[in-house]
This record gives sequence, structure tokens and C-alpha cells, in this order.
Amino acid sequence: MAGIIKNISHMNLKVHRGPVVFGDVVYDPGGICGPRVQRDYQLVILHRGTLDLRLDERRIELVAGQAILLSPEHHELFHFTPDGKTHHSWCAIAPVAVPDDLARAFRKGCRPAPFTAQMATLLDLAKQLSMKTAGNAALDDGLTLSLGLALLCEFANTVEAGAQDRTTGAETLAKLEAFVLRNYAQPLQLADLAQAVGVSQQHLMKLFRMRGSTTPKQFLYRKRLDAASDLLSHTGLSVGEIAERCGFANAFHLSRKFREAFGKSPRSWRAQAWSDRESPR
Repeated sequence: MAGIIKNISHMNLKVHRGPVVFGDVVYDPGGICGPRVQRDYQLVILHRGTLDLRLDERRIELVAGQAILLSPEHHELFHFTPDGKTHHSWCAIAPVAVPDDLARAFRKGCRPAPFTAQMATLLDLAKQLSMKTAGNAALDDGLTLSLGLALLCEFANTVEAGAQDRTTGAETLAKLEAFVLRNYAQPLQLADLAQAVGVSQQHLMKLFRMRGSTTPKQFLYRKRLDAASDLLSHTGLSVGEIAERCGFANAFHLSRKFREAFGKSPRSWRAQAWSDRESPR
């Protein structure tokens, strides 16, 4: 597949050292690279701007401060920031220089992840070494390759750790939901919820922020309100009895939370549920 490079405004760096290539480039607005077939294991680091990457049949978006590890034989098309300059670096290593076990690990990590300060240090050291003109070439090539592999390994580790965090987070939230469904009538606090799933209060709050939905206490009260609305619709229990069964301090507490959530009082909810065929929600 023939490739194109469009709208490069400045090539800051492109050097070879043995099987390793380092580059640094700035694209003008609307820059394009590709379509092309990737030949190396290449870490692309976005310093400024945005990147819309078409990778085989996938579309992947990167923002400044992120990187992505690309693998050989994939079809790629890069679209850079349409209304501003884009600055990115890369480190590419020929497949022949990558051990099989590392190659398998690199191929599993093709998704955006933060480019950390530790990675930046490795990249700077490798760039400086790759531009040396004096010294033992074999030793310098070996050291540059080692630094390049270390950089790609550090990034792949970051991707893997992020995937594990997401999996662990999903398991923790599922465990919390099961706990709340069993215990919502109890006088639970944030500390009780965190202890029940074996994490700190701060970590539990972080998991909810990552999910982008609500807080642990809001989640708890939503379960209580769902239970209360069901009892209002299907039993003749008083509002005070329902409040006690669903974990509210008293009937007034339930009524206040109910109005905040549903825009009507518990009694109005019940009246509508008993008079209408459809649920009042």
C-alpha cells in the first residue's frame, strides 16, 4: 500500500542507531500520514494536538500526553489536528531485534495510555545516545536498543496495568452492588461500603469517578429509593414503615429523598401507581 505524508512543517529529529529509529516531527493543521503498513514495533507519543488513527478496521483517538504502541503488518492512516499544529515523537524497533516473548506482549497493548515521566526519561536518554558520533558503535547500538526496548516495555506494562485496574474495578463495583442489595436497609456509611469490598474510601470514590456515573452514597440511596418505590406500589405499608425497611432515618427523610429523585411525594407516587395501569416513573 502506497503511503503519503502531508503537511509536515518541521522534522526535528530522525536518526537510526542499529535496528532503532527515533523521530520527532511537527505537522501543520490537517496533516496526514498514510495509508501505510506498519513494519516495526513503534511507540508513537503525542506531545501536542490530537490524532485520529485508523488502525485496520478500528478508529482510535489520542490526545496530548498519550501514546500508543503499534505492531507490524497492521494497516494505518493518521489524521492529525485539523485546526492546529500537532507535535509527536516515535521510537521504532525492527522486528528482528525484538525477542518473541516481548513481541507477543507488545502486540497485546495496542491502545492509548498516558506517556509517563519515567517513559520520557528513557526516551530522552535514548535520543541523546542515538545522536552520538564518537565511541564504540557496537556498544552504543546495544545500549540504544536496550533503552528502546525498556521504553516499549514500560509503556506495555502501563497498558497492562490499566487493563487490570479496569477489570479489578468492575469486579469491585459488582461486589459492592451485591452487598448493597443485601444490606441497603442497614445504616451504612461510606466507610462501611469500602470495607465491604476491601478497598479504601478514596479508591472506591475513584472507581465511581472512572465510571462517570455517581458516588457510592448516591448509588446506595438509589437502591433504597428503588426498594421504597416498589413497596409503595405493591404494599399497603405506611411511609414510616417503608422508610424503616429501606434504610431511611424516618418518614421525613424518605419523603425528602423521594422528592429529590422523582419530583413527587411517596403518597403521590402511591396514589398514581394505584390509579394508573402504568408505572409512575
